[in-house]
Amino acid sequence: MSSPGIEKIRGRWLETDSMAGVGIDPNIQRIPAEIWEQVGGTDYISEGITLFNQGVIDATADFAVDFKVNSNYFQGELGRKALQNTFDYLKLEHPSVLRVCDGKFGDVQHTAEEIAEEIFGKLDADAVVLNPYLGFDGIGAFTKWSDKLVILCVNTSNPSASEIQDLQLETGQKLWQHVLQKSMGEWNDNGNIIPILSATHPENLEGIREIAGETPILLAGVGTQGGSLEKSVPLCLDSEGYGIMISASRSIIYPEVRAGETSQDASRRSVIELRDAINQAKIG
Repeated sequence: MSSPGIEKIRGRWLETDSMAGVGIDPNIQRIPAEIWEQVGGTDYISEGITLFNQGVIDATADFAVDFKVNSNYFQGELGRKALQNTFDYLKLEHPSVLRVCDGKFGDVQHTAEEIAEEIFGKLDADAVVLNPYLGFDGIGAFTKWSDKLVILCVNTSNPSASEIQDLQLETGQKLWQHVLQKSMGEWNDNGNIIPILSATHPENLEGIREIAGETPILLAGVGTQGGSLEKSVPLCLDSEGYGIMISASRSIIYPEVRAGETSQDASRRSVIELRDAINQAKIG
C-alpha cells in the first residue's frame, strides 16, 4: 500500500488534472504595501507574512498539487510564528493539498529526530525536503514517520550540483544515481520517500521509471534554470499519465500584474499557465 502522502498527491492529480505546485518563499521586502496597511504596518511581521501567504494560497489552491513552504524564509520568533500560522491555515482551509516543509535539512540522527518532531509533530507538515548526502543517518528519523513523506534532493538543478552529484563511481553510476537507487530501495522500508530530480539535463531522465517505478517525482529546474518541460516531462510520467510535481515560486507569488488584475488574480493566472504548460508537454 502507498503512503498516505503519495495517495494525497495522486488524489490531487486526478481532482485537478494538474501537476503544478506553488512555492511559498515570502521575502518581506517584496510583500505589497497594501498587505502591511491591512495589518497595521511593517512592525507586524508575522501578521504581514501570514496574510500575504494566505492570499497566495487561496488564489492558487484550486490548481495546486502541493504548497512547498520554504522554512528558511521564516527566521526569528516572528518568522516562526508566521510559519506555524501558514501550516495551520493550509491544514484548516485546504486540507487536500500536500503541505511540504522545504528546509533541505541534513543532520546527524539525534538532531534529525528533533527536526522531525518540529516539522511533522508541531507543524504537521505532510512532507519534508531533506539533503540525503549524509546517508541514512540524516533521514532515518524522518522516514520512520510512516504516514509522512520524505522528499530527497537526489539530483538538483543548481549550477554547481554536478561537481558533487555527477561524480563517477566504480560501478559506472554517477553519485546521484547511486543515491536514487538507495532511496528507492534499502532506505525506503515504509514506501514514503520520493526524489527530487533535475530537468536541466533531460538525458539523465531516460529510463528513470525503471528505478523510480510509480513513485512521484518532484522535477526541479524548469524555467529560469533552463530545464525543458517538453524534453523532461514525457520521460517522467507514470503509467497513469501523471507522476510528477513541478513547483514555481517567484513567478506565482510575485507575478507580473496585468491591467485589471489584482495580485491574487495574477497568481491564479500564473499557476494555471504552469498547469497548462505541463499538460501540453505531456502530449507534445
